[in-house]
Amino acid sequence: MTNRAREVLSDCRLVWQMLEDEKDLRRWRIHWAAAVALIRTVGYALDKVDGKNPDVKRVASAAFKRWKSDTAEHEIFREFIERERNNILKEYQFNVHPLDEVEIAITTKLVPVQGSEPIEIQQVFPIGENIYRPLLDSYREGDDARDVLAEAIDWWEAELSAIDKFVQPAR
Repeated sequence: MTNRAREVLSDCRLVWQMLEDEKDLRRWRIHWAAAVALIRTVGYALDKVDGKNPDVKRVASAAFKRWKSDTAEHEIFREFIERERNNILKEYQFNVHPLDEVEIAITTKLVPVQGSEPIEIQQVFPIGENIYRPLLDSYREGDDARDVLAEAIDWWEAELSAIDKFVQPAR
């Protein structure tokens, strides 16, 4: 079964919650590094620890081949889980907006009551206090990093459940 991988995934959920609550940018960045390391460690624990069971190893090995293939279904594994881990743990390069405050541009369309042409107003608003921490480029660019992490957690949960379904418990 995938017990050790699930233990890591549980810690990932905890650090995700810490990211939701943390307002200090430096502490947030450290939590992010931990989250990225943990989200990839789920796979290592699956392979190296849970994989000591030959049935788990067989099913997980086949799964890893699927995850590394070019299918869109597993893009989050290649483009986020692996890439973000490599960026941070190998280069200490963060793909998350680096400042406490993020400016967003909003276009509002106003339609006059009299039926004349709509007017567009463009404004830039600063957002602070940890409300929005966008990814800067590549996979899910512009999305809040925590949302992508939550998606990765859900993806692992589904993948581990699929593996568990194919592996018979030891008797």
